[in-house]
Amino acid sequence: MNLKSKIDSLPSINKTIQNNFTTPKKSLGQNFILDLNVTNKIARLSNCSKKKIIEIGPGPGSLTRSILLEGAESIVAIEKDLKMINCLKELKAICDKKLILINDDILNLTLNSLGPFPKSILGNLPYNISSKLIVSWLKEIHYNKNIKVENITITIQKELADRLISSRDTKEYGRISVYTQLLSNVNRLLELSPSNFYPKPKVFSSVINITPLKKPRFKVNLETFEKIVKQAFGNRRKMLRQSLKNLGGNKLLEMSNINSSLRAENLSVEDFCLISNIFDEKFKSSLPQKFYKVV
Repeated sequence: MNLKSKIDSLPSINKTIQNNFTTPKKSLGQNFILDLNVTNKIARLSNCSKKKIIEIGPGPGSLTRSILLEGAESIVAIEKDLKMINCLKELKAICDKKLILINDDILNLTLNSLGPFPKSILGNLPYNISSKLIVSWLKEIHYNKNIKVENITITIQKELADRLISSRDTKEYGRISVYTQLLSNVNRLLELSPSNFYPKPKVFSSVINITPLKKPRFKVNLETFEKIVKQAFGNRRKMLRQSLKNLGGNKLLEMSNINSSLRAENLSVEDFCLISNIFDEKFKSSLPQKFYKVV
């Protein structure tokens, strides 16, 4: 019996949940996609065939099944909820070592601990940790050249997706937009309504693809870039000459050929890199450590 036939012979996802006497936990941000037609589409769009996958928050295993059916080489699945781990044991039993289950919180794990690489990441992320995970992954990939992540296909809140792909001069454009666009290509693959989930969330969701770049889109010291961007967006209503006052203010902006009356949302990623590079060259050595240490 091939793998598809074995997976088809398993109890349905709904039945698997019932058999394990479990329900989604609000405290863990659990909202599951139970319809295999939807998870099959996500797996197909992720281009996971013949790839090694890290899956975040598999829950009862609907996306896990779809990834396997799409022909992934292997899956390392990280699940915090032990009851959901139990839901996945029948699937693991038929997978001949293709599926490794880790009962842990993804926030406790580094990507480096989940090698060998290259790998791709898939998952339906809890909304309350999505931003933190995306930034930490991109940062770790940037600083550790041994980590090769080909792409990240994740389901997140639509509002966050809008911010990640937003352009300057829009209300969605912010710190995470600039940071993500410096280090990766981001695009939206699919939009999902609350009815696609159990239980239904109060918000719409998006499936996005993040492809980490081999090097930042523009040459820049990432630590300085983070500090400049954080200061600039610290108060969106302030003009740059005010928000960057402690980092050189008018003089820094004049040397960067940036209009000091603009606000952070008016600057491109390249503009922020230019300001960061001028800061490193002309200002960093003369300022106290606290002004350029990113917190």
